[in-house]
Amino acid sequence: MKNLNLKDLVSIAYSKIKGPILATFFGLLVGAVVILICGENPLAVYASMFEKAFIKPYYLAETLTRATPIIICALATAVSWRAGYINIGVEGQMVTGTIVAAIVALKLPGPSLLILLIAWIAGMIAGALYALIPAIIQRKFGASLIIISLMLNYVANNITSYLVTYPLKDNAGDAMAIQTPAFREGIRLFRFFKGSTLNIGFTIAIILVGLIIFFEKKTILGYESKMTGYNPHFAKYGGVKEKKVMLLTMALSGAIGAIAGCTYAFGVSGRFVDGMLTSTNFAWTGLMAALIADLNPVGILISSIFLSGLQIGGATLQRSMSIPSEIATIIQCCITLFVSIKIVIKFKQRKKKSGNTAQGGRKV
Repeated sequence: MKNLNLKDLVSIAYSKIKGPILATFFGLLVGAVVILICGENPLAVYASMFEKAFIKPYYLAETLTRATPIIICALATAVSWRAGYINIGVEGQMVTGTIVAAIVALKLPGPSLLILLIAWIAGMIAGALYALIPAIIQRKFGASLIIISLMLNYVANNITSYLVTYPLKDNAGDAMAIQTPAFREGIRLFRFFKGSTLNIGFTIAIILVGLIIFFEKKTILGYESKMTGYNPHFAKYGGVKEKKVMLLTMALSGAIGAIAGCTYAFGVSGRFVDGMLTSTNFAWTGLMAALIADLNPVGILISSIFLSGLQIGGATLQRSMSIPSEIATIIQCCITLFVSIKIVIKFKQRKKKSGNTAQGGRKV
């Protein structure tokens, strides 16, 4: 393998980021048209949005706080998608893992640090088991993994809503609030600044980015999952046990999704609040971030912070200008749409190549 010089490295890096940069440009262009329709100057609006989201300390902290579960959800998505398993159920796995962690934290006595550790482990196991349900059904009955994992989101959301509304509801506080009792102070995540919600969960997200890179580059399962996603027929002929890879990667995806919810519950809200993980669209924004980054962990870190900044900046615009906060949603959806065009093309090319590989032995 020849050594790459600086020019080659720059060329490779450019080829990786060219698509997301173009998608972002066109997404911002569409947003500019909407802003013009609203009667505002797009340059002034974007300058205000990015200044508040990424420059001013308070809003930057809010951006990073919101980015934390988005990064982790995007990593959960990337783990399964890279292996070729389209897991749309990260939201349900996140909710399931978080409510189990919350129950353990509220009911189990003992030292705070130990309870925090046990609660998170229990949540990760719950998220992993919930992710295995669509995988097993798909393997057993040949049903669509996409549809099953998507539908299980609603199952998880409604079950947790019932639990928080009735058996786990905090009756000592506001009667109108549908939430559990607050976690005791010792099991909440450390916050970096007084008056800010930015906590050590962001550090956990960055560590997870490094761990996923290690998983993909240095582990057997990471290599097998990558091969399965790239060409399942080649992987099968190479001795990869596809069933094992599917179950393990789906379980890993669900466990990571649970961590996303735990960082928010233990780091921001301090309790489980009904709808706190669904109304914020962490999982779906994470899906967008993963697609924009082409499932690359470092790209996911950057795109998640960018999308979080769009949402925080968009929310501030509604208070200072006659621009609806939905402008951020329009921009990020357009970016995802433009990125998806490239993904569809690559998928069709890969499927065609995979089919040719499978039939190669039968050609005369």
